[in-house]
Amino acid sequence: MTIIRFLALPALFCLLVGCATKSAQDEPVTLRVFGDVNRVLNLEETGPGTLAEFHSLYPGIRVEVVAEHNEWRILHQSIDMLDGQPSNAPDIIEMPGSWVAEFASKDQLLPLDDWFAKLPSPDRKDYVPALLKSYSYKKHLYGLPSLIGIQYLYGRKEFLPETGLPTTLDGLLTLSRDIRKTHGIQGVIFPSEGIHLAKFYHTLLMIELANTTSNDRLTAHTRAYAAFSALVRENQPDYEKYSHAVAEGEFRSGRAGLSINGNYVWYLLSRSRQVGFPVVPEDVTVGYLPVANIDVEPVNYIWTRGYVINANTKHPKEARLLLEYLTSTQSQFRRLRDRYILPARTSVAFYGASLPGMHPVPAKALYKAGEDAPSFKKVNESPPGWKQSTESIQRLLETALASGMTPAEVAGRMTLIEAMAQ
Repeated sequence: MTIIRFLALPALFCLLVGCATKSAQDEPVTLRVFGDVNRVLNLEETGPGTLAEFHSLYPGIRVEVVAEHNEWRILHQSIDMLDGQPSNAPDIIEMPGSWVAEFASKDQLLPLDDWFAKLPSPDRKDYVPALLKSYSYKKHLYGLPSLIGIQYLYGRKEFLPETGLPTTLDGLLTLSRDIRKTHGIQGVIFPSEGIHLAKFYHTLLMIELANTTSNDRLTAHTRAYAAFSALVRENQPDYEKYSHAVAEGEFRSGRAGLSINGNYVWYLLSRSRQVGFPVVPEDVTVGYLPVANIDVEPVNYIWTRGYVINANTKHPKEARLLLEYLTSTQSQFRRLRDRYILPARTSVAFYGASLPGMHPVPAKALYKAGEDAPSFKKVNESPPGWKQSTESIQRLLETALASGMTPAEVAGRMTLIEAMAQ
């Protein structure tokens, strides 16, 4: 884990402007933040939306950041730290909304209802409403979202037919096979290392469920695994080597024609020239994920990332100040402008509508209002048993790929896992 320390400015500065939270005689409060925060909390950055600005506003608070990039390690280390509460336990943890129930069910997160209710109404209403639900457990709020993640289908224009990106899963498989046969490169690439294998399967399941009005999960699982196994076996049978970094790097290096990956890859494509990758944004079409049937409207499948507070923090007041700042308009606007990270606040999307991160059609659709707005589904709302069921799904997928289980066999076991999690 990489540790980055941000030291506050002298307390005298904030006494002059009247913003100090601690008296000059007190020792500064130290807050420890843990998670995938290196892209947000950068020591070198200054100005609005940075920790340098936070420290100028609150010089009585020091922030220590423990950066960890592997999502599964963040989850398990968070469980260990909040269960054991060692002296170095974090005050704030960066996590997806899907994890909240895992910790809130054990009273390990600080409830935020009363504090959030006292924020100005325009501030509270600025969050995309559905996102707050993903940080709630039993109708109590335990965190705030700082960004929206969304999966795009990326396609290199030179390999696409005149009709553009494939719009169905069958079309995706056909085009992937054609790219492999004709051009000798990988057809479609996607993150599949560790828990990303289960997340990729879940995305395909959501696509299939959108194709049925009866919520027939057995049929949806059968079709989802058929598509999943074909995409894995034909493109990356050595799926454990395809981390996020490898998947985006292979695509930008020209070794794949299509990619299913998060919106952050759109930003990384903008940096290709600086690091010597041949594939740049002008070479790529970005669009919705394919659907199961041509008659189904495209749907945005999203996840959230945000922050929660350790229920046992010694500094709840200061932690709430930092939480508010990390999810503030200025912080989210800076990330949208500099890293194409989609905001959880509607005002940021409005003022940043012309920024490159908002150019893809699925990104714009996230913030569109009205009856004609595309629907979106969160892939991260979860019951308290989310961790156990996700690990069970992961093991089942690994076993099925290794043993050659049929889609029907996998579907039957998937429905049992779901029933046990309820």
